[in-house]
Amino acid sequence: MQRAIRRIGIVAAGLVGLVGLGGPGAQAAAVNPYPPQGLCGPGFVSVDQDPIRNAVTGERLGTVHLLHNPFTGYGCTVTLKPAYLGSLTRTQVYLDPELMPSFSVDDGNRLYAAGPVYGYVGTGCAIWGGAMADPSGTLHRHDRANPAIGGAVTCF
Repeated sequence: MQRAIRRIGIVAAGLVGLVGLGGPGAQAAAVNPYPPQGLCGPGFVSVDQDPIRNAVTGERLGTVHLLHNPFTGYGCTVTLKPAYLGSLTRTQVYLDPELMPSFSVDDGNRLYAAGPVYGYVGTGCAIWGGAMADPSGTLHRHDRANPAIGGAVTCF
């Protein structure tokens, strides 16, 4: 009986040690408090997304999201930052619907996100994308950005 109690004590002490490995300095990764649907508004559903990575290190700097409201025909793009949250870094998002003559962009130093940017896409196509700068100021485009047109193309 005493041997069983001693074993339980050893196992419990081991578990406490494993739980304590995180230590007081261990912190959960910061999470962006703004979801894409929350920034675009009611009725918008996610259509596509593409990561923005540091071209040298591969670190994920952000994600550009494309959303669509099937009831209104409008598209919405936002770029969310998982890196450098709460720090002002250049963050960009754009949307260029083929049915509209104008190109919409939100570009500036942001704490959490760029956008939302809206445009009427109807049942046509749109060029969309985003970019983020690292703290040194180097601008990194999203992974599927086509250099000839600057973005990805999605048709609705």
